[in-house]
Amino acid sequence: MYKLEVDYAPVYEFVTSLYYYVNRDRLKIYELGSDWKKEVDKKLQPTFKEALKDKRMEILHRFSLLIHKCPGERTPENFITWFERLSTTEMYDCMRPWVDVIPMDMIDLHEHFVYLFTEWNEQYFKHIDPFILEVLENDANEKRELMQNLDPVDIVEHSTNGIRIESENIQKLLLVPQYHYAPLSVVDYYKGFVTCLYPIELERNSPYISKRTITIFNSLSDENRILILKSLYEKPRTFKELTEITQLAKSNLHYHVSMLRCAGLIRAHHSSERVINYSLRLDQLTTMQDRLLSYIKGSK
Repeated sequence: MYKLEVDYAPVYEFVTSLYYYVNRDRLKIYELGSDWKKEVDKKLQPTFKEALKDKRMEILHRFSLLIHKCPGERTPENFITWFERLSTTEMYDCMRPWVDVIPMDMIDLHEHFVYLFTEWNEQYFKHIDPFILEVLENDANEKRELMQNLDPVDIVEHSTNGIRIESENIQKLLLVPQYHYAPLSVVDYYKGFVTCLYPIELERNSPYISKRTITIFNSLSDENRILILKSLYEKPRTFKELTEITQLAKSNLHYHVSMLRCAGLIRAHHSSERVINYSLRLDQLTTMQDRLLSYIKGSK
């Protein structure tokens, strides 16, 4: 069984928000409204927006390793200052033993990333609703309390709403709450060390049902997804088996499976870096009914 650590710092969300902005147009599943990027674009300077189009921005997800090692108060400002002062050797030391070498593009872009981080913080992140960071910190504390009664695998599945990571090759898993990428989780593997940024749901007083609940009900609005649930009721299935059952193209099946996974109706069984198979989370069907009734009765 791997060791589980729940971590929280504002800089995690800072990097996640930038990663989301860079990848937003590629995503088919998201909770932030379709107008989010348009509104953010209005706030960004043209030269900065152009700099964010660099395809090498994809390495952003690796910064979770550096955040974990950042000393002191891990605010975006402190992280940027610390990161700017890191030498190549120090960067390597912070990321050992999980990577053999730091990619050359990261070394070349070190100064450029300082510029990107500084501007993202000034033009976007420092202006976000403080309530988001408050909810993230509270959720991390709740997950730490769960560690008293649940084993790491169950806590990860509960937090991610269906990702079950079981592997003897994993020594440690870092669990971090995030808002911008919801309802998706961002999972990365580094030689026995796993970072898992799981989605949280903001709950505010509103006359409307939550977007997360709408996602759950939308997951049942397609006959292919119902067929997937039916087949998983019989037994766990591999992706290949689901392809044969549904006769869907891999890209289409991946989308449908992702919808069901984000809705929490199925679990993805991970072993190291790949998904072995999928199984049905039957109890979540009852939870769906409870969510709807709770909203209709005015409990939420």
